[in-house]
Amino acid sequence: MIRRAVRRWYAEPRIAEAVFALGAPFAPPWPAEVYGRLASRFKGFAAREDRLAIDAPLARQGATPCPPADGAPHRVWRLNQEGHRAVQWGPGVVAFNVLPPYGHFEDHVPIWSNLIEAFLAEERPAAIGWAEQRYVNEFTLARAERPGDLFVFYPTLPDERERRHVMSRVDLDAGDFEGGAVRVRLLRTAADAEAVRYQLIVIAESRRSLSADGDAIMRWHNVAHNAINEAFERVITDETRRRMRQV
Repeated sequence: MIRRAVRRWYAEPRIAEAVFALGAPFAPPWPAEVYGRLASRFKGFAAREDRLAIDAPLARQGATPCPPADGAPHRVWRLNQEGHRAVQWGPGVVAFNVLPPYGHFEDHVPIWSNLIEAFLAEERPAAIGWAEQRYVNEFTLARAERPGDLFVFYPTLPDERERRHVMSRVDLDAGDFEGGAVRVRLLRTAADAEAVRYQLIVIAESRRSLSADGDAIMRWHNVAHNAINEAFERVITDETRRRMRQV
């Protein structure tokens, strides 16, 4: 079991996107008035609206448009005026996207709790089939730098291969917590003659259905967030903490 982490704070976190999400199984299509009621309730998210396929990726930073097929059920993604927060809802799924500046988890609890409450009132599921928290962190390394200096679980490679940044993806089952598990993924996402970009993605997922109750769901998210913090701290080095300016 993952123990409660000693929480660290960073002046320059590398969070490119955080996603809080949950879904209900066997959800029928929504009539137009459901989308309208939710849009009316969350009027601060009206700067832009995209229609997405139900199974489109929940993380939207850099994602392809993924429109629904003609006549197929869909979810919507709605962005706030500042362009740094977004909501998603549709049959069987609700999500909240947080783009930089991130702030702190506690800053996002009120809107996420309200989204959950609104979703449960419209969907009225018997249970929640799955829940997820996902943190996408981005790091840019100079060509001459070694990824093993920043990421503990980067495999031991010959010096020449590590300096060439040959590893494109590493996946790690990072641990369990009450009601879920945490995965960590390291991806090389871009490279040029000068620099290489990596994403360090930390994902907490439920392992069983949850009660369709807002308080129970938020308890899961609080435990999941502690587990994400613990997993993140386990896979980064002191050099990474220095670059993020631990305070």
